[in-house]
Amino acid sequence: MFHFRLACGEHETGHHDAALTRIDQALRLLPAIGTRGSHELLQGQYLRRRDDILAARSRARLDEEHARRLAEREAEHQRRWERLEADLHDREERQSRAHQALQETARANAVRAVELVAVFTAAIAFAVGSLQITLNGALSLHDRLWLIAELCTGLALFALLVIGGTWLITRPRP
Repeated sequence: MFHFRLACGEHETGHHDAALTRIDQALRLLPAIGTRGSHELLQGQYLRRRDDILAARSRARLDEEHARRLAEREAEHQRRWERLEADLHDREERQSRAHQALQETARANAVRAVELVAVFTAAIAFAVGSLQITLNGALSLHDRLWLIAELCTGLALFALLVIGGTWLITRPRP
């Protein structure tokens, strides 16, 4: 009877292998003396308990297998999640760099347009001024060349001043 109760305790605490050993031992030690009905009654109780222990052991093993598979799936999902987060972070960085490059290109195009306007303005002013100097007046050739050179220098300085000012105003700031 002691081994049967010990097997019941082991079964209740989840130690199914130990409980199975104890119940088998209790069945072996079950005395065959006494009335036949009481012996069969005890043997039936022991065998039912043994079946319960076997069923509980099977459920525990299935539960362990299910928990293991669940943990594997969870780990796989976690790895996938981390990989997707890394991919998203990389894409955000690439998109940010592309956006910055696009802004820089747009800024550079605006600067180039202003520089082009300044150079053409200076060229037109030079052409008009040099025509007026060469067509009007009674200056000698040497004086006319000096006036054209001064006009060219002034207009070149004007173009450089506009280009430099544009660059100074529109340069990227850290």
